[in-house]
Amino acid sequence: MKILKTRHKNIVLLLCGVIFMLSSCDKVELRDNLEQDDVAPGSVTDVSFEGLPGAAKINYSLPDDNDVLYVVGEYNIRTGVGYNVKSSYYNNSLTVVGFGTTDEYTVDLYVVDRSGNRSEKTTVAITPLPSPVQTAFETLDYVQGFGGIYLTFENAAKANLVTNVLVKDAHGEWVEYDKYYTALPSGAYSVRGVDAVPTTFGVSIYDRWENRSDTLIREITPIYEAELNTSRFRSLSIPGEATNLWNIALLWDGIPDNNGGFAAGGSFPKHFQFDLGAKTKLSRFKLWGVYTQDRFYSSGNVREFELWGSDNPDPQGSYDGWELLGAYTVVKPSGLPDGELSADDRAIATAGIDFDVSPDAPATKYLRVNILSTFGAPRNSIVGDAWIRELKLWGEEQP
Repeated sequence: MKILKTRHKNIVLLLCGVIFMLSSCDKVELRDNLEQDDVAPGSVTDVSFEGLPGAAKINYSLPDDNDVLYVVGEYNIRTGVGYNVKSSYYNNSLTVVGFGTTDEYTVDLYVVDRSGNRSEKTTVAITPLPSPVQTAFETLDYVQGFGGIYLTFENAAKANLVTNVLVKDAHGEWVEYDKYYTALPSGAYSVRGVDAVPTTFGVSIYDRWENRSDTLIREITPIYEAELNTSRFRSLSIPGEATNLWNIALLWDGIPDNNGGFAAGGSFPKHFQFDLGAKTKLSRFKLWGVYTQDRFYSSGNVREFELWGSDNPDPQGSYDGWELLGAYTVVKPSGLPDGELSADDRAIATAGIDFDVSPDAPATKYLRVNILSTFGAPRNSIVGDAWIRELKLWGEEQP
């Protein structure tokens, strides 16, 4: 018992010593941090800059003062709209952002120390490269589309941009009709729901700093389209089709997250077909996959597929009597590796992935979906799952 007590006493003494040492260190550091002075630090020197799209990286050397905390850059992106950017003493540069033109701007640099003292001002003139808004607008284009317009532009900087779509109403007044948000390298968007009459559109682009482009104005007559009446759709079961493990009638029930649609295993390619109920000139369609358990752009979700049409399909299941309406690929918008998803990836897949049918494609009564590959199985795989939860189609029924 005496030995145990001695050991216990030694441990207690050791712990007390450690606590005292730590406490002492803390007190010394605390006193050091609380030291205040009213001596301004030196200014930055060797200042230079590198122009960036709508921004500039400013390089500098810090003064020798041992209590420097950070450098702050203060500037206006336009009259009355000021910003500041801070960079810690670990860095020798800071980046100023939010510029809408390639004009010359001035940035005031200050060194700030741990007592809050500011150095003398150092002013540097910078010239940004063309902003993402400017370069995107230079590539902006839009054309006649089904139920509206189809617009495209390039966003090489992958900036957060907003495409603002206006239309002129019956009184000749501009009305905001739609907006498209993206940070993807390429913008492609269909504006829908406009009547097939001559309509004046205006499209502009802006960013989060409210830098705005000019407005591209055109008069366009949208192509007529209507969502197809799915109550007349019927499955068409003929030899050679894939065995569907789900309920095909739920493929067009308007509920993308139900437990039906099309699912099949086995080798690729695999196909199924259905009756539209009337001969129809298709304009576009939307496709939804399985997105539960974070399966966006993965596993059995369709990647490459074809759409075929027929008025008189071969009852033996061959492709005789069928005509190719289009070949399609589901593209992951962000281009990120498997397992990584951006907000745009999720939003686009959840809203349904849009595909256009060529205006040159013939009207058809029967459709065949031929699945070539999925995100989990390449072309000609001998085994693999394929899923489609929902299809929605637009077009015009023929008399």
